[in-house]
Amino acid sequence: MAARKKIVPQVISLDAFGSAKNYWLCWVKSPLSSLAFANLVQRRLQHPCAYIGSIILDDIHPELKFPMYFCSFSEEYDINLVVLSNRITAPMELSMGQQNPLLGGLLFEDDYYLFNNQGLTKIAFSHPQADYILLLSADKQADIEDYVQLLPNLTDNRILCQGAPAEVAQSQKKSKQVLDFIQYLYYESEAAMKNYRRRKLFQKLHRTMSVAEANYGKLKFPIEANRMITSILLRREDF
Repeated sequence: MAARKKIVPQVISLDAFGSAKNYWLCWVKSPLSSLAFANLVQRRLQHPCAYIGSIILDDIHPELKFPMYFCSFSEEYDINLVVLSNRITAPMELSMGQQNPLLGGLLFEDDYYLFNNQGLTKIAFSHPQADYILLLSADKQADIEDYVQLLPNLTDNRILCQGAPAEVAQSQKKSKQVLDFIQYLYYESEAAMKNYRRRKLFQKLHRTMSVAEANYGKLKFPIEANRMITSILLRREDF
């Protein structure tokens, strides 16, 4: 009797995506560098726009680092806008793989894209050569539409594509791959925002995030040395 084929269960990673938050994003063309574009967003929104790290494509090349910046509209309702570079200069090793050796060498530096319709790109996408991706997110309790209306006024350049993640993905040939990667970008950027806020709070408290046991009197039970201060008063604007 032939051996029974082993069935490997498929894990669907997108079931919970969008259940706790609303998401909206768009792809934008702009000739500005990432820092200059983030500064433009800061001026237009009149909210601080801070660098929070990079999306790194280690599986392709460790030098593929796409910088991220973010603005916080409301920390209470977790309404945030992330400005993510969609294009960077490709490392030499990746560029060389695209060249014809009979031509001698590289005349121009190649670009690597997160989303593009040709050339060096992570995800095949029907809208070509976008420079930046704007990722907006908010708790379900907040009305995200008010903030969606702000984004077209952030730049004088053309918005190539916009919409909720599922809507954008459905318009693409490889919709599952596009949606998976959008989910990855949101989760990575949200983790970077949390780390940035933690670092800023750590600096505010002079690198002390716990209260020593010596500061308590007549303790019935011992206090853990790594007990964190979680009071919401720490996040007051006038602190």
